[in-house]
Amino acid sequence: MKILKNLENLSRLAMSTGEKQKMINVSEVFHIWNHLVQRYNVIHLTSLLEAFASDPDLKIILASGKKTLGKHVSLLEKEMMTYGIPLPNRPPKYTKSTVNIEGITDRFIFRRVLRGIQSFLPTHTMALIHSTSPQIRELFITFLIEELKLYDGLLEYGKLKTYEVKPPIYKI
Repeated sequence: MKILKNLENLSRLAMSTGEKQKMINVSEVFHIWNHLVQRYNVIHLTSLLEAFASDPDLKIILASGKKTLGKHVSLLEKEMMTYGIPLPNRPPKYTKSTVNIEGITDRFIFRRVLRGIQSFLPTHTMALIHSTSPQIRELFITFLIEELKLYDGLLEYGKLKTYEVKPPIYKI
């Protein structure tokens, strides 16, 4: 399997952008572009929320999430350039809050980030399902696994801090 993958990678090096574009479908192009747009948006939102976080553990979690998102952005931008897909506009590099809104608590930040991850898991899955290129599928599989790990860690943090939403106990 690795030998075939290495041969495919070597053959790609000699291809023009136009030839590479014939190797992926329009759905894959959409999912790569959409993932990048959403990653830009989430980085921007995380930067905004990070300014309001007071718990040191939450700040570490947000910074770790931004690091993972940044890695995803680099991979997606590389794929887009490989296939000649136009890049979307980036959000501002730095976000600074000028107002301290007391309603933005650590609990709110936790729940917002957790909900964001929950809502993005199906996006990774659909991108994987719609991809026919092994290289693009591998990219989305990597994103899905990393997102699941982030979700699991964040959920455990929320339990520790009692931030999670607890459904009522069912008694017979």
